[in-house]
Amino acid sequence: MDTGATDKLIRQYEQILSQRQERFSSDSCFSGAKYMLEKALLEEITRVHEPVRAESLQVMYIELASFVPQKDYDLIQQCRRRGDEDSAFKQVLDLISLGDHETIQQELDARGIPELVRYYALYRRILRETEARRKQALSVQSLNADT
Repeated sequence: MDTGATDKLIRQYEQILSQRQERFSSDSCFSGAKYMLEKALLEEITRVHEPVRAESLQVMYIELASFVPQKDYDLIQQCRRRGDEDSAFKQVLDLISLGDHETIQQELDARGIPELVRYYALYRRILRETEARRKQALSVQSLNADT
């Protein structure tokens, strides 16, 4: 990908992030170009030598993990709406965001609500992907520092 196309794609993504109001979003906003954006960000991380910009690009790359397929985003929205209507359901969603796995698992087993189980699995998948992206971005940046 040439530098001009990379810059354009990254600017578009910066615009998406600046308008974003939720923790998770549908990846449909990329019109199928999420992989191209991932590649563009990694390429730019390897090229940039300004520490502030490098950190910004790393954060942008990590944030891509929170852009999920539409079906996953629909599940998130469904759970959010149900949490607005059902305080017990909301308590479990809040518990999930705190990350105490044993307590969450006990609540999920006790309640037996399939949507919550799927939501928690999705939430954990996003956390794992976020961590993997963080490590990858740092690794790419360290390669840049070595050159």
